Amino acid sequence: MHIRSPRRAAMAALLAMALVPATLTTAAAADVPAPVAPAVTVGGQAEDATSVRDFWTPARIKRALANSEKDEATFAAKATEAARAAGAATGAASRDTDLGLTAEAQQVLPAGSGPGGPAMSTAAATAVPEMPVAQKVPFPQNAPFVVAGKIVFTDKAGTEHGCSGASIVSDSGNTVWTAGHCIHPGDGTGPEGFYEKITFMPGFRKNDAVPDGYDAPWGKWVATKKVAPTQWTADGDVEDADMAAFEVTVPAGYTSLSDAVGALGYRFGAGSDFSDVIDSGFPGEGFHRTDMDAFTHFYCTGNAEDAFDLNPLDDRVKVDCDMGKGASGGPILTTDGQLVSANSHYEAEDDGVTRKNDDLFGSEHGDQAVAVINEINS
Repeated sequence: MHIRSPRRAAMAALLAMALVPATLTTAAAADVPAPVAPAVTVGGQAEDATSVRDFWTPARIKRALANSEKDEATFAAKATEAARAAGAATGAASRDTDLGLTAEAQQVLPAGSGPGGPAMSTAAATAVPEMPVAQKVPFPQNAPFVVAGKIVFTDKAGTEHGCSGASIVSDSGNTVWTAGHCIHPGDGTGPEGFYEKITFMPGFRKNDAVPDGYDAPWGKWVATKKVAPTQWTADGDVEDADMAAFEVTVPAGYTSLSDAVGALGYRFGAGSDFSDVIDSGFPGEGFHRTDMDAFTHFYCTGNAEDAFDLNPLDDRVKVDCDMGKGASGGPILTTDGQLVSANSHYEAEDDGVTRKNDDLFGSEHGDQAVAVINEINS
């Protein structure tokens, strides 16, 4: 995959201007007002965390993971149609606010790791191989891989569903980043439309040797505050806004999510082109694959690029990776542990069912992502 040099130069310029973590870009002159971030939709969790944890029995988790495969097929068809519509409207103005907002933070390791402890990468790890055929994460319950996990939730009809997500740096130390469609249907229902019983299980993995059939040794972290771009909750914009974050309740015996498993940093507002990224998630299927079960953590490596460089309406991030249904919300990150996008969807053929290729797409994490992380930290 070739990364275009103009894009790389533009990204470097943006990074050079980045301010402190989770702050909006400010105006250069005192008499020019600072840009206002895009609107976000905020929701809460009515049910207490203990009841939610008790709800998620092994049988319900198994149903959630099975349903995630069906969910992603439907979503892929809708996303493909939306992308085609955007491709046919290259002369139109983008709906993205394009204010040039930036936010950046460095990853943090679990408490007790120390400066010599495990990290997502080292300074020397400046390149990764092109690996579009996803491989199993070797130690999914150990740092740094434990930062990612499985998300389960119920829709308004009470049906169980599943996605992927990851702990991300925030002021509270208790925040998970995922795709917008993993916490809200994007159908105009506003704050009342958020899914219920949203629960994050870091380091999740299948384990037939235990009664439950899986391991979640860091427990079940139940969502409280939920935040998604209004551009997502209003009409499901996959190009710019399929992203979300939620805060979680700390289970007994822990101090915070980031102390327990660490947290990814982030680099928002740096465009769609990135050399050397790691894409991971918990897929229930893949492109021409039959060995994925939604319980197992997989990853790809390579480069990320603008999905359609000539179309201002389509700034999605594209990664060659054959992970599929169930990997939605999984992090796309740089080798220094900074999240730059989250898995959103793959492309479907004209029949709306068959997967077209091994590409995975995520929304560009620009103004909308800055707005979400700032609301989480407010």
